[in-house]
Amino acid sequence: MNIFISHISEETSIAEVLKDWIESTFLGQSEVFASSATDDLPAGNKWIDEIDLALDSAVAFLVFCSPASLKRPWIHLETGWGWIKGLPIIPICHSGQKKDDLPSPISTFQALEINSDGFVSDLFTTLAKHLGFAKFPRIDQDAMLHELTAAIGAISES
Repeated sequence: MNIFISHISEETSIAEVLKDWIESTFLGQSEVFASSATDDLPAGNKWIDEIDLALDSAVAFLVFCSPASLKRPWIHLETGWGWIKGLPIIPICHSGQKKDDLPSPISTFQALEINSDGFVSDLFTTLAKHLGFAKFPRIDQDAMLHELTAAIGAISES
């Protein structure tokens, strides 16, 4: 079972942190596809075919929503692609983007905000449901939020 992460290249560090936490939390029971990960999309592969295969095997679609990413057409294209394939679309807002301010049609999906108090619990409860698990294993939520905040901070500094 796979989870697909849609993001712009500037948000690679966030995708890497989230990919690592999801895969280690659901150890051996789920893989995360992020096009920025060289093990997911190695050099020499036809990237559009790899993205299509990853979407075919996905059970959930995470899309990073920031003021910068929402200006990029590829985010909207991949999100539409996931929607057409019938995947649950989970917008993840960060870097000042509020879920109440998401543009249509992304605003039609239940969104999460990284800086909200229940983000980690809400995300993993949602993923567990889509992966068919009763609940998710206990994790160090503060450590995960610290890593995500650092990754977001690195983007802001560039």
